[in-house]
Amino acid sequence: MGTEVAGMKTRVLLIDDHEVVLHGIAAALGKQEDLEIVGMVSEPRYALRVFEETIPDIVILDLAMPHFNGVECTYQIKKISPKTKIIIYTMHSYRDFLVHLLKAGISAYVLKSSPISDLYMAVQVVRKEGTFFSENAPEFLARHLEEVLERKDKVDPFELLSPRERQVFQLLAEGNSVRKAADYLCISPKTVETHKYHIMEKLNMRSIAEWTKEAIRRGIVHV
Repeated sequence: MGTEVAGMKTRVLLIDDHEVVLHGIAAALGKQEDLEIVGMVSEPRYALRVFEETIPDIVILDLAMPHFNGVECTYQIKKISPKTKIIIYTMHSYRDFLVHLLKAGISAYVLKSSPISDLYMAVQVVRKEGTFFSENAPEFLARHLEEVLERKDKVDPFELLSPRERQVFQLLAEGNSVRKAADYLCISPKTVETHKYHIMEKLNMRSIAEWTKEAIRRGIVHV
């Protein structure tokens, strides 16, 4: 993508379901002469469409978004463009999310409680093929790094789900009806029911209560 070529700006796409956050990031990073904000997405369902239209060098991505969480978005972005760098910008420190994010290929993890200068620093580091974690994150990382490394190469049943199944998992975990999930995904309710059956089989779940518990454990939904 040539972010190191003299005179070329690093192209950045912002994805966050809170418009105030989007405009705040854009205002802060937009002042930097070496960066170009190529798009802002507040509706997660359009994230991949805008990404494919822009193919940026870096994506700054929220983690906990409705219907399409940051982990799944990272997987899909990396599938489309492996060279694109992902910076997770979030208020959450979830152990299980970190495992999946590392597997998905993020380059930086910045907490929203950190100074905005951390986000700019993360951009500068990842554009040079480095990795970055904000100052508020090391304690969390140190506490769970050993477990993360142990689990990083293990097969997680959740990863056996197809991208569509993971979308259905999140939509139903959020309390959406089968019909509403079908409308959101532009598929039939019968297809959603089929996905639901396969998800429960793959994750060895026998009830909606187990489904909800698993979604909460993974940080996909919040209580």
